Amino acid sequence: MVKAFSMSEVSTQERIKAAAAKVFTMKGLEGARMQDIADEANINKAMLHYYFKNKQQLFQVIFEEKATKVFSALDLFVHGELSFHQRISKFVESQISIFSEFPTLPLFVLMEVRKNPALLEATFRNIPLQIKRSEFQSLVENEISVGNIRKVDPQELLLNIIALCVYPIIAEPIFRFLSDMDEIEYRSFINRRKDTITALITNDLFIKK
Repeated sequence: MVKAFSMSEVSTQERIKAAAAKVFTMKGLEGARMQDIADEANINKAMLHYYFKNKQQLFQVIFEEKATKVFSALDLFVHGELSFHQRISKFVESQISIFSEFPTLPLFVLMEVRKNPALLEATFRNIPLQIKRSEFQSLVENEISVGNIRKVDPQELLLNIIALCVYPIIAEPIFRFLSDMDEIEYRSFINRRKDTITALITNDLFIKK
């Protein structure tokens, strides 16, 4: 039987997951302890075990939620009636919003996947990634064939967009130091990059007629 949670319990679950994500990012799966997570969530260990029986279960829940959210953004490219320019803009906005909401997500995913590549296969076993890749490739190739954009490798295009979105968030401490920005200023800077990245990509891709 699936356990039903009240609204207050759901809120507690979300607090636990936020705390666990922070602890996992700092210490990794192996180094994190349930007591560390309970302390970060400001609850006792017994309550933590009420919601999650062990750190492996908690880690898998967080990993699947966050990683799925990132990759599901590909749907913005392949579904709907938007122009290709609008699709790029929406995808960029989505990526930056996701990573800004959870700035440690990229490192969180990268660190654990490097240690255990099988995590990705387990996480995406129910997500048709091959179909998403194929749809994205077809979309790009169609834009090329009708003369809207220059010839470009779809995988390289996707990598460029994600890299432009993710790296400034991963490297926030460095950029804040170099630019002498406080946290609020940097959040505003990252938000403005939504338009900057879209312009960089589209100016490089689109053929002026």
